[in-house]
Amino acid sequence: MESKYIDILHRHDLKVTSVRIQVLKALMDSPSAMSHQALSTALADENLDKVTLYRTLSAFTEKGILHKIATEDRNWLYAISPDVDAGGHAHFVCDVCEKVFCFPVPHMVNPVALPKPGFQVKTQEILLHGHCPTCHE
Repeated sequence: MESKYIDILHRHDLKVTSVRIQVLKALMDSPSAMSHQALSTALADENLDKVTLYRTLSAFTEKGILHKIATEDRNWLYAISPDVDAGGHAHFVCDVCEKVFCFPVPHMVNPVALPKPGFQVKTQEILLHGHCPTCHE
């Protein structure tokens, strides 16, 4: 089971450490994006200090393993990046529990007419709001 985490770290040219494996596992097991605080709480038994977790999240984001999602209260959530992000993905924010879920969007296109030549879209984001299945009941 640990081999899939080790493979991910190797593919992204990162050293394999127990902390990195635990962070990957926590994020991959989570159905929604997680904050630094939520990860810190989830990994409390691992004796993981906040600075090490922050550095791990930064390294994962830099290498493309994770992506960051800005919340309305200016915090960051972290989620595993889709293996092939060429098509992009959407974020669904539950207005009740405030969890953020990532969904693949196979063929995102630029729906906005850019005002002048020379603008180049590098990333796109679709943000959806509503109620998740848990809160919809």
